[in-house]
Parts: sequence; C-alpha cells; structure tokens
Amino acid sequence: MARDDSSETATGSPLVGAPLLPTMFRLAVPGIIGSLIQMLLIVVEIFLLNRAGTTALAAVATVFPLVMLAHMLSAGAIGGATSGAVARALGSRDLVRAGSILRSAVFIALFGGAVMGALVSIFGPTFFYWVGARDDVLAAANAYARIIFFGIPLVWLFNMMCSVLRGAGAMTRSALAMGSVVIVYSALGFWLIPEQGAVNSTTEIMTIAAYILLASYGIGIVTVFNLILLPGQPVRFRGFWVDWSVVTALLRSGLLAGTQSTATIVYSLIATGLIGRFSIDWLAGYGLAVRLELVMVPVIFGIGSALIAIVGAYVGAGQRARAIEVAWRGTIANVIIVGTIGLALGLNPSWWCNLSGGDQVAAHCGSTLEILGPFYGFFAAGLGLYFASQGLNTLLWPVIGSLLRALIVASGLWWMTFDWFATPDAILWLVAGAMVFYGVCVALGLRFQAWRT
Repeated sequence: MARDDSSETATGSPLVGAPLLPTMFRLAVPGIIGSLIQMLLIVVEIFLLNRAGTTALAAVATVFPLVMLAHMLSAGAIGGATSGAVARALGSRDLVRAGSILRSAVFIALFGGAVMGALVSIFGPTFFYWVGARDDVLAAANAYARIIFFGIPLVWLFNMMCSVLRGAGAMTRSALAMGSVVIVYSALGFWLIPEQGAVNSTTEIMTIAAYILLASYGIGIVTVFNLILLPGQPVRFRGFWVDWSVVTALLRSGLLAGTQSTATIVYSLIATGLIGRFSIDWLAGYGLAVRLELVMVPVIFGIGSALIAIVGAYVGAGQRARAIEVAWRGTIANVIIVGTIGLALGLNPSWWCNLSGGDQVAAHCGSTLEILGPFYGFFAAGLGLYFASQGLNTLLWPVIGSLLRALIVASGLWWMTFDWFATPDAILWLVAGAMVFYGVCVALGLRFQAWRT
C-alpha cells in the first residue's frame, strides 16, 4: 500500500512554465552528449572487433539488431513509458507516485531482461542463420549472443534507471552513467580483446568481448544507483513495495511502444537477411552502414528524452495544447540534425565506412550510405514523433508507421524472386522508400488525428 505524504506532492515539475528554448537546450544538450557517448561505445566496439577480422564484424552485425532491441525496449519503449510516467507524475505534483514508478521500473527491468534472455537463448541461433550467418560467422555469433543475453538483465536495469532520471529532467546524470559504461568498456577492451591471430578462433574473441560489455554495464548500474541517491533528485527510493497497478500501467503503454521497437528490429533483420544473400562482404558492409541508422536512434533519443520530460510535464499539468506545440518543435530540431548528418555521410561515406579495414566491406558500406543517407531525416521524423508521443501517451500512429515500414521491406522477399530486382541496390532503394513512408505516415497521422487541437 502506498504511503500518503502531502509534503511530497507540494512541488510540481520545474519544467512547466519555464521558457521553452532555454529549457530544451538545458535538457537536450546533455541528452545529446549522452547519446554521443553511447555512440562512442559502438564505435569503440567496431574498432576493436575490426582488428579481429571480417568474421568478427559479420558476427556482431548479425547479433546487433537483437542487442539494439534490448536497448530499444528497455530505454526507448518501456523505458520511454517510464520516463513519460515520471514526467507526468512530477507535472501533477505527485512525488509518491513518482517513487512508485521507480520501484516498478526495477521490477520490470529484471523480469523483462530475464524473459528476453531466455527467448534469445532458445531462438537466437535460428535468427542468426536466417539472416545469413554460416560456419565461423554463425559459431561466433552464437558464442557472443549466449553470454550477452544471459546477462541482458544488467542492460535492462541500467537503461530503466536512466529512464527514470530522464523523466525527472536529470539528463546530465544519465549521461554521466553512460559515460562510466564507455570508460570501463574502452579500458577493458583495449587491454583484453586480442587482435586476429593472437588467439585460436574468432569465437574466443567474441566471448571475451561479451564478458567485457556485461562488466561495463555492471559498473554502470552501480553508477546510476548512486546518482539516483544524490541530493536534489526528486524521484527517490521510499520503501520496497511494488504497486502492481503502476506496473500494469507502465507495461500497457510500454508494450504498445515495444511493438514499434520490435517492428523496427524485424525490419532491420529482414533487410539484413536480404542483403546477406549476396556475400559475407555485403553482410559485413551493410551491417557497418546500418549501424549508423541504429546509432542515430540514441542521437534522436537525446532530443526525444528532453521532449518526453517537457511534454509529459505539461500533460500532467493539464496543458495539452502546449505539450503538442513543444512536441512539434522538438521533432523539427531532430529532423534537421539527423537529416544533416545523413546527407553529409551519404555524400562522404568514407567518414563512417573507413572504420573497416577491408576494401570490399568499406565499398559496400559506402554504397549503402550513398543510397540511404539522404533519407535519414524521414527516419528522424518518425522516431522523434514516437518519443514525443510517449510524453503525450499517443503511440498508435508511430506503431502503425513502424509496422507498415517493416511490411514494405518484407515485400522484398517476394520482389527478389524477379531477376531484375535481385541486386543489392534494388534492396537498398526499397529500404529508402520504406524510410520515407515511415516518417510521412507518422507525421500525417498525428497531425490530423491524435494531435488535433
């Protein structure tokens, strides 16, 4: 039974009524910095595994969509629902409920991570085979995934606790926690991950890399819990009870958002499977390029997390029209930033693709970015509106857009039966078209239905 403490409901969110531009800047800048820190983790991983050879890169590209699904569920979907719930609780001056959300988030993280780990352990090898992993690549992918997903509750717990901080507007603390993960991974990775030829097999290298990643998130959990306990943080641990009505509310919203995350990963798996049919070099090159799209998820999330906090606070305070206005402005900023990055890398793919030392891998990565890069603004529109919708609790259209994008790409399984379509460029243009449809569909659906004012 929750406590009644009127002193804890006297103070509302400082985000309500604050000047928009300075508030967005104050929250978005550390959010973007935190996202860039998370991007750095992926870049460091690519660099370290590139030293182990093309097989290691192909193996991690095979597993990466499922790792990103874990992040998208725990940080973007259920984590985003948690952030939105915290923001609305603070906006309505209910710190008791905010504390209950924190405890519920811990329970959901441990339970959800355990369920996901079990499912990947059972079905993961089939997925990896389906997306094109064979022989040494398949063995390395299985070894990496077996360890990562045994410890995936650590990743879930870290992301859910960071989501609570972001919902309270504590973006800097969330970025500091992510920084601790990157520092530990970089230090241990450069020390312990060997180069190709230094050990007997790529499988051994992937095993070492997996243990290092889990150790890094373990340190991150210690960091984030200490940051929650610091003075000035409004959402606190008060007791150990779990309010099941809060758990149900978070899961109801989070699992709907999770449909969007799952559709995004299914889309990624299908596209990877289609490209993987051409060669291992195409699989590695596309995997390297598509990491940019999945890396942009946290870039969009940097501004999106600020939107969740501000928009949710206004909704909690009963100012829905103002919340919608803020959501559109933040989404436009997302489109400009990510669209510019995508266009720049589409025109200069070597800036990203030279992370790989293989000429063929880099060439196929470049071909991918030249086609997809100019369309990343549409991807940013759809995903940015998804995050804003978590603050407004209007997730239907972002989910519909993601499902339709996955179906468009899945149609490539049929199109490939025609010889004239069975080329890498044709598949890449199909993916680009799906990206455009996604952004336009979500924007129009929200503008003319869910966000009408």
